[in-house]
Amino acid sequence: MPFTMDDFKKLDSRLNTITSQKVEEFEISLDTPPTLEELPDSNKAYSLYASILFIDIRKSTQLVEESQARSMVKVYRAFMRMAVSCVRSNGGVTRQFLGDRIMGVFLDSKDDNGNLIESSTDKAVRSAQAMQTSIDFALNKHLKNNVGGKTISCGIGIDYGKVLLTKVGMYGVEKDDSKENETDCVWVGNCTNRASKYSDLADGGEIFISENVYNKLSPDLKPENVWIPAAKHKANVLFNGYISQNNYLEFSNELGQPIVSTPGNNEDSFNIAVAVQQITEAWESISQKEGQLKALEAKLHEQAEQNRRMESGIRIDKNELSSRQESFYALLHSKLQQSYINSDYICSMGYDFWMNLIDELYAFGKIIGKSPDEVTAQNDCYLIVIYEHLKVYDKAYEAMVTMAKTNRHWILIRRNTILWAKDQCVVWKLRSAIENRLNNCAVDCNRENFTKALDEIKNIVGY
Repeated sequence: MPFTMDDFKKLDSRLNTITSQKVEEFEISLDTPPTLEELPDSNKAYSLYASILFIDIRKSTQLVEESQARSMVKVYRAFMRMAVSCVRSNGGVTRQFLGDRIMGVFLDSKDDNGNLIESSTDKAVRSAQAMQTSIDFALNKHLKNNVGGKTISCGIGIDYGKVLLTKVGMYGVEKDDSKENETDCVWVGNCTNRASKYSDLADGGEIFISENVYNKLSPDLKPENVWIPAAKHKANVLFNGYISQNNYLEFSNELGQPIVSTPGNNEDSFNIAVAVQQITEAWESISQKEGQLKALEAKLHEQAEQNRRMESGIRIDKNELSSRQESFYALLHSKLQQSYINSDYICSMGYDFWMNLIDELYAFGKIIGKSPDEVTAQNDCYLIVIYEHLKVYDKAYEAMVTMAKTNRHWILIRRNTILWAKDQCVVWKLRSAIENRLNNCAVDCNRENFTKALDEIKNIVGY
């Protein structure tokens, strides 16, 4: 039956009831969270402190695209069984099965007197260790042998804090037994959101935990050099915490060699904010020292020897800063180089991420003495592809023209960008740049590549 006026009126009334009623919050203290059946269908929410764990398969979209549906059934069922088993065995419960993504919930265990037996953070981290061990020593082994040589890697994120638990959805239609109840529970709070983000940011084989989780961990779960301080960037937000790579259970030494899938490509893209911060701090430090030197030179001119020592120290600091600036520019260049061939990755990171990254590229290029044209020439084909994916055709075309003027070997021609240039009546800029290179014999022995580029442009614009 279609959605009728009567259906609309009932829905309108129900929505009014939900939105107009006050939300009642009830604090609870349990070893395990309440089940869906125990939750009331009302604006009542249970409040509790919990550790939330998310585990997510890296490059799952690519995995699905490269696999038959029957193979993915095996992958998902095996992955789900593994995750649920690891959560349960460590005193947690599994919630929110979302294809390649699972949420685990852990609460503190206390005795009858309220004394802490085991913290939720310890449970969550032990569960994460069990997952990493199970993936690399069991799941990948069986997937590789039985499911067309496939392997997976997962990122795990954990946070601790206050969450509200409430029921959502709809019960079956009254007097109609054929209509099933469609209800679920949601976990509302910053803790849940942050755990999800930490999971997104974790590379394959990584456990990324918040500072809250790290501070609550028992000493035996944070031995020396296992957890590394880290800050990762997502959607212009910096997430601080600690990362552990391939953190297996102790008995893993008895299991032979792990089968580790190729990790994702998050490692340097999300640490840009940290590098920028380090450069900024170094720059401020040098500026402060330069100011101090000028003051000393004005007041203590007679102390020439002391001033020379100060100048020597600053030169050392400046050399260090220059090295950091060049390294960061190289990091940005490398990021473009690694990413431009992955259209899915470019689109997933979004317009703001790439424009900020490219702005930083030009900014640090200027600092180390490169002109904008030199930066463009060094990154021409990467910029063209990324700009075109973002539909920033004017900048893509500028990069293409610069490439035609400076590259001695070839020119990357992109159809959509050329069509944009045709609409803007500026195709002549690119053609003129190519023809000048050919006429001036400035293309080494690659005249054929430049001639082909001219022909390709003519074919696209229709003459």
